[in-house]
Amino acid sequence: MRIIDLVLESGRALVIAYNKWDRLNDPDMDGQDRRRYLEREIEQDLAHVAWAPRVNISAKTGRHLDKLVPALETALENWDRRIPTGKFNAFLSELVAEHPHPLRGGKQPRILFGTQAASRPPTFVLFTTGFLDPGYRRFIQRRLRELYEFEGTPIVINMRVRERRKR
Repeated sequence: MRIIDLVLESGRALVIAYNKWDRLNDPDMDGQDRRRYLEREIEQDLAHVAWAPRVNISAKTGRHLDKLVPALETALENWDRRIPTGKFNAFLSELVAEHPHPLRGGKQPRILFGTQAASRPPTFVLFTTGFLDPGYRRFIQRRLRELYEFEGTPIVINMRVRERRKR
């Protein structure tokens, strides 16, 4: 978990490889129950990196080692991906039209426009009229992942709140 947290802090692409997966088929272990338990434990403990591809390998038998390199290549490709500003703004306007930000204190912050400021990791800047809730920013991240397939890479969303103009 500490290594995954270091990867997240540094903004790197991530592929999680689980070794010794062949041990689940050993006669001294109850394979199906153990496999189900491990799957549930992995989902719970690593829910915050559900976007990271997972490869179950066995170094001893060589099982699924051929899946590791394509997963790494995909993660690195997505880590370097750029979305044109026009496409990103079209995505944002559709998203906000379908699911506007909830009202907070009688006011609703609006997203004026956005752009991708950097890649490695993909970093987006949203120019808004007010502060966006963290839940709404996570919602935008999930939708970006669905539409543009950012598998294996963290997505950073920053905000620039427009100051009110003095009259």
